Amino acid sequence: MQLWKKVTNILLLMALAACARAPQATTFTVRTAAVEHGVLTTQVDWQPSGVLLDALDHGIALDFEITLKAQVRGFADWNRTLAQTHWHRELRYFPLTRQYQVRDAAHAETRSYAARASLIAAITDLRLELPADWPGAAAQRYALRIDLERDNLPGALRLPALIDADWRLSTGTYTWPVPPNAG
Repeated sequence: MQLWKKVTNILLLMALAACARAPQATTFTVRTAAVEHGVLTTQVDWQPSGVLLDALDHGIALDFEITLKAQVRGFADWNRTLAQTHWHRELRYFPLTRQYQVRDAAHAETRSYAARASLIAAITDLRLELPADWPGAAAQRYALRIDLERDNLPGALRLPALIDADWRLSTGTYTWPVPPNAG
């Protein structure tokens, strides 16, 4: 019986030690967002963790999915989605050329930066054009979400990305009402 108590105590201490790990000061939140004249503009606060910066500096691409929904009030105050659109932005570093890049594969656009800080600024200050036929003009509110796509990481990083909180990067859903004079 004494052995069982010792093993239980050791397991509890290990669990407490795992929980006591100092959290990283990673912030990833939408500060402001607006849709005007067919363009989504948003400002994001992001201080990437050392794990993400290290991965980026070793050539691991960080792929972000940006989702915007146009919504109206539905039955019983539930919000009904009128339209939804997605953008993808891939952050990369190429060690041989010492260039950081933001890539938009859908439009075959790539912007290069000499400094990592400029790359981070590019993803935190977004200006994205809505599709020309986007049916969200009658929206009463918008919902924006930005997520790191962990499924696009190399195979060797997918399991650690499931476990490590540094890889669970999401702004959550940021909503705002459509101004009354928007048209």
